[in-house]
Amino acid sequence: MPGKIISTCILSVLLCVACRTVPVSQRSQLLLTSEEYENNLGAAAYSEYQKEYKRSTNKTYNEALQRVGTAISRVAGKDNYQWEFIVLESNEANAFCLPGGKVAVYSGIFQFTANEAELATIVSHEIAHALARHGGERMSWSQLQQIGAQGLRSAGAGSAWETLYGVGTQLGVMLPFSRKHEHEADSIGLILMARAGYHPAAAISFWQKFSSGRNPSRIEQWVSTHPGGAERIENLQRLQPQALQEYERCSQKFGLGKVFPAAK
Repeated sequence: MPGKIISTCILSVLLCVACRTVPVSQRSQLLLTSEEYENNLGAAAYSEYQKEYKRSTNKTYNEALQRVGTAISRVAGKDNYQWEFIVLESNEANAFCLPGGKVAVYSGIFQFTANEAELATIVSHEIAHALARHGGERMSWSQLQQIGAQGLRSAGAGSAWETLYGVGTQLGVMLPFSRKHEHEADSIGLILMARAGYHPAAAISFWQKFSSGRNPSRIEQWVSTHPGGAERIENLQRLQPQALQEYERCSQKFGLGKVFPAAK
């Protein structure tokens, strides 16, 4: 019982003192990690990625990413980030932005991008994850999950209850929370690309191609960390009026930007 009381007190204190407001979305979030700690983890992971993957020598891809990345970083409001943008050679259609502004796009993603605005959709989405400190938030909630498990153990709960708690919090809290992060990154990213001068309609055309209109089953949605394609496209369509207002206010508009040769 004392262990359970201690765990409850620790949890209460953490929930009271570790709140932050996410830029753009203005959502309140729980963070138990410092930004400096997260950025150091990001720098270390970035070094490992560069050891694992070769840098692409495709001039078109590299120059496009530099243009798009620079434009978005200018409106991101993170002058303390050490921004870097690289294209990694891989057939995988993926991208990431690590804490601290380390952005990498895998060359395989370019099969889904017809122009720089669609590339901006990807880059702004990944940068949004970093601005919102989603990695730190997931680590924080994982720590709370562990505190809860320790509380059960201290209260004398058996292994069956601990297993039930672990599965329940994973499916009921952690996975839906991750999907919430994806929607938030879509929303913030859409605003960022519009402020950077890229037409927000490109976000819809990109996700339509990337998801190919496929909807996951209810079971897949339940156990997935990402929302279905149709679901996220619907969200982006709903946000178009707001994003278009941001785009119209932008002093330098790129529209769809340069068209990639493969898309001609």
